[in-house]
Amino acid sequence: MAINPTRKMKFKLNIVVLGLLTLVFTILMGRILYISCFAQVGGVKYGVKAYNQQLGADTINANRGTIYDRNMNALARSATVWTVSVAPNQIDSDEKREKIASGLADILGMDKEEILAKTQKKNKYEIVKKKVEKPEADKITEFVKENKLSGVHMVEDSRRYYPLGNTASHVIGFTGSDNQGLAGVEIKYNDVLSGTPGKVVISQNALGTNMPFEYEYYYPAQDGNSLVLTLDQTLQHYVDKALKEAVDTHAPGNRTCAIMMDVNNGEIVAMSTQPDFDLNDPFTITDPNLLATLEGKEGDELKEAKSTAQSRMWTNKAISETYEPGSVFKVVTSSAALEEKTMTLENTFDCSGSVQVAPGTTMKCWKAGGHGHESFVDAVVNSCNPAFIKIGASLGPDLFYQYFTQYGMTEKTGIDLPGESKSLYVAKKDLGVVSLASESFGQSMSITPMQMLTAFCATVNGGYLVTPHVVKQVIDNDGNIVQSYDGKVRRQAISEETSETMRYILEQVVSANGGSNASVPGYRIAGKSGTAQKLARRQELGKDVYVSSFAGAVPADNPQYALLVMVDEPTSGAYYGGAVASPIFAEIMTDAIPYFGISPEYTEEELEHLAVSVPYLESFTVEEAKAKLSDAGLAAPEIIGSGDTVIRQVPAAGSNVSKDASVLLYTDDTDPNASMVTVPDVTNLTQEQARIRLTNAGLNISYSNTAVQNTKAMSTSQSPAAGESVPRGTVVTVEFLTNDETG
Repeated sequence: MAINPTRKMKFKLNIVVLGLLTLVFTILMGRILYISCFAQVGGVKYGVKAYNQQLGADTINANRGTIYDRNMNALARSATVWTVSVAPNQIDSDEKREKIASGLADILGMDKEEILAKTQKKNKYEIVKKKVEKPEADKITEFVKENKLSGVHMVEDSRRYYPLGNTASHVIGFTGSDNQGLAGVEIKYNDVLSGTPGKVVISQNALGTNMPFEYEYYYPAQDGNSLVLTLDQTLQHYVDKALKEAVDTHAPGNRTCAIMMDVNNGEIVAMSTQPDFDLNDPFTITDPNLLATLEGKEGDELKEAKSTAQSRMWTNKAISETYEPGSVFKVVTSSAALEEKTMTLENTFDCSGSVQVAPGTTMKCWKAGGHGHESFVDAVVNSCNPAFIKIGASLGPDLFYQYFTQYGMTEKTGIDLPGESKSLYVAKKDLGVVSLASESFGQSMSITPMQMLTAFCATVNGGYLVTPHVVKQVIDNDGNIVQSYDGKVRRQAISEETSETMRYILEQVVSANGGSNASVPGYRIAGKSGTAQKLARRQELGKDVYVSSFAGAVPADNPQYALLVMVDEPTSGAYYGGAVASPIFAEIMTDAIPYFGISPEYTEEELEHLAVSVPYLESFTVEEAKAKLSDAGLAAPEIIGSGDTVIRQVPAAGSNVSKDASVLLYTDDTDPNASMVTVPDVTNLTQEQARIRLTNAGLNISYSNTAVQNTKAMSTSQSPAAGESVPRGTVVTVEFLTNDETG
């Protein structure tokens, strides 16, 4: 039986319902009011939570700035790559998951099951692969479009690329997988190069699904600025090439390095450590000496050894390792004595081969029998240790330390590269008779090659100690200069007058006796070699090891560029700086000086030994060929055959020969290979002896290296080798070096 509610009951029910609604409304309003009022204190999280529920964001990495050499050749640049990901909640069927996994696996060369597992996860995004190149990215775009798939995303990223591979690897440095600098300029100027990332913000519904593209917001990345380095790609190539050859020739146990610098403003135009490494594959060890340290190791021991080897490989020897400079340092001692007038060019010395510096302490000269009576200039040319012990003593501890400091030996150079090492030296208060004596000729101290070259530049540039640097400019994407780095003079170490005197003395060092191994025909060079025995390594290895070096500047009368070459622990052949480092200096400068635009001025003696390039003579008449040879400064040719036109020639066009070379011209079908001769051994001979022996064998000579006019120069190698059978008239290239034991 139905009960009809009374009017009074309906009224009470309405009151209860209204009360409940009012209570719920009051609670909701109170909560909203709480959030609104206290958002600045604790309510931020609500806004952020709501925002995050409505928006999804993908980061757009900024392109890293390009690194150029001084002539705007790219040394490091960023290429666009893509990060491929899948959004599992946007893939609405197992069939499509299979399709996506199969397609991406084929394009990316990945395992299908691995990708399929990513499509089945509950995460909003799963990264499939990073650093995907454009060809693969284009294929993925086409694949998604053709199959009308959703849930596959690609976001632009960048990958660092080094067009020249190993070139200047220790200067440029490299980046990690996150495009952040890890070494060299890349880490030193990381903030300048990095830029600011952008974002793609995508509106999402309550289920977390992306809404249509009109709800997408794009905040572009701001690319990083670019760097223009002081390095010159061409000069860097010359230095790298010569040092690689030095590694093969001298087998240094502890690498080799070289620095080329503008003496007046400190710009580093080339800096190399060899062996180097590939910037596009910087974690792969290629140095044989470092690979040897990994042999026989496994597990954690191998992992640790590999990490140590990589760190060693990446170390810039020119700034991060110290060495005893040996006799190159004598430029500091001699210039200080001349500046303070404790010595003059009129001073003389008597060297017997050794000198007692303190009771029980005798120091030897490199020349066992001594140099006898010698002038101040002779002492520098001869690199006489006993003389320099006296020069150092004339200064005394206070003045010696003063110039040691003024030349920058107690502080870092300030070069804009990471990892510059501090020097090690005897403190002023501990500088006694023995330590002063050894430091006077460049031992009992440990400095960086960069410190030594900076001091050498100050010796010849008027006395100014400049700050070396590798960055010339910062530029934006439009090529506008954001910042320039000009040469900075730290102080004046010696006077212009003393510097001029030192240039004169150091030119005598290179030109003495008709030219040292550092000579470059046609050019005036000021320089000094150095050899230092590594006593600590002797105790470690049980044998003598040395550092060989040479520093020089061109042109001697008005220096523009200086170059320091250092070979650490040469194990093959000679070890003296004059015999090891000087020829490397000459090889580099033979290419570099003409590139500088400095015109040669040959002496008569140099002209006599100057190589001549054989002209192209084939297809010319005999008379025309004779005229061309005469114009080139070559002797009349030997004609083989009775024809009127040259069919073949020996040596070939472009061959470098001496002026008295014999050129064979064939005017008939006679085969040059029908007249073969055996190459004689011409090593350990003077240039005249070698020339005569080759001429008698029917061969021509080409002089390699720059010391051929030195009466003491001897042939050290030849190509083709002795015993080979070659056509008559072939050019044999012979290298001549002085047995330079100075340093």
